[in-house]
Amino acid sequence: MDTPQLNERPDDPDAAPTLTDESTAGSFVPPEGWTRSPNRSTSRLAFELSKTTSWYRNDGRGNGYFAPGWDSERIARRTGVFRWIGLALAVAILAIGAFNFNLQYSEQGDYTQLKTNGVLLPATVGPVAVGHSTDRYSIGGQSGWDYITETSAAIEYRIDGQTLQGEINDHRQRKKDYPEPAWTQGETVQVYVDPNEHERFVLFDEYMEEDAHSFPRGALFVLIFTGIVLILPAVLFIAGMRNVRTARKL
Repeated sequence: MDTPQLNERPDDPDAAPTLTDESTAGSFVPPEGWTRSPNRSTSRLAFELSKTTSWYRNDGRGNGYFAPGWDSERIARRTGVFRWIGLALAVAILAIGAFNFNLQYSEQGDYTQLKTNGVLLPATVGPVAVGHSTDRYSIGGQSGWDYITETSAAIEYRIDGQTLQGEINDHRQRKKDYPEPAWTQGETVQVYVDPNEHERFVLFDEYMEEDAHSFPRGALFVLIFTGIVLILPAVLFIAGMRNVRTARKL
């Protein structure tokens, strides 16, 4: 008995191997009501649909058959769903990116304004509240835990003969164990205070100090991260467009 030979179609980039042995190829008998396609297709999509769906069958030689109610255009719409998933995902990523970009830019703007027009004063840390939590992560097939420390502290400072109080907060995380709290009761921190609105202040921050009067690094990071993450919806959209083109040739 002759061994079936695999036949590649180099002129079709989506071509999948087909069997040319007459004993196996062309053996599919369509059920009643199925419609034979006027086209021939040996694309990978054709064989994947033939194996995984009840909409379409291929006899192994490129001849396609549609189930009742199905045709190439309907399959194209169904397989093109990745386009809409990609678009929806892109919109969500852009919305989140825009929100975080605006947040970073606004925080840096407030800091720069108070650094420029405010007064740098010492403040005494009062009662400190510390909370611990964990968050599981998975990156590149490896998983683990982030250990998170949240610190909230009351502060007290004096300006123009007045004693005012405020609250400062900090969020830290690392991989191995819980970070130390950001502050301890009784220590001194530096704050920029608005000379006109004494209740308005920002905690001195060395990174924001460096970014004053320049483009915030936090906002730049958001832009870079958003651009990288947008690769995924772009891939989904391209895959959906390619599926639509291929499905219309079934």
